Amino acid sequence: MKLFPIAAMLVVLALPFSAAVAQDTIRGSFPVVKLKTFDGEKFVFPSGMQGSVLNIVFLGMGNDRESGEQQQGQLLDWQAALEAAGVFSDSVMPYHFSAMSSPPFFVKGMISGAMSKSYEGRFPMSQAGILYLKDLEDFAAEVELPIDGQPTIVIADASGQPLLLYKGLLSDAGLVSLVEAIRIASGEVAGINDDAAE
Repeated sequence: MKLFPIAAMLVVLALPFSAAVAQDTIRGSFPVVKLKTFDGEKFVFPSGMQGSVLNIVFLGMGNDRESGEQQQGQLLDWQAALEAAGVFSDSVMPYHFSAMSSPPFFVKGMISGAMSKSYEGRFPMSQAGILYLKDLEDFAAEVELPIDGQPTIVIADASGQPLLLYKGLLSDAGLVSLVEAIRIASGEVAGINDDAAE
């Protein structure tokens, strides 16, 4: 019987991560948020994510416009690097979301229009959108995510339940560590518990 390879993941988390920092497993859960993705379709986060094994959530959480835009670009760099590493499939799907406290309703369209342009030709618009929240800090607290101006990557299961958190800038060592964690979590690579059971 194969066990969930937590021990293997913790070994990966202990690897040098250079500019990026891997943190422990996440104990919180994502709140439910209704939104429209950048293709204009209705979406329910996190249950609407469709990875059959894992969903990789690139999550921007900025307290101001400059921080949000900076994180958006950094997360697109991460996603492109993971795409090149061949980790994505129908089983492991990527999603980009920017989380922010909800602005006045007449501003939302302008924000969405401006942010969506960054994804054109780079990422499926049906897998990206903005999480307009009553309070960004409350959202982050529920998932135990720090709001620190750093790009956030969450490995979540098929139901959208967060498993692992990665924070920080793209680096060679960080990419190796994150790719390995994704492959272990998806079952592509046997973990320590699996090897011991054989």
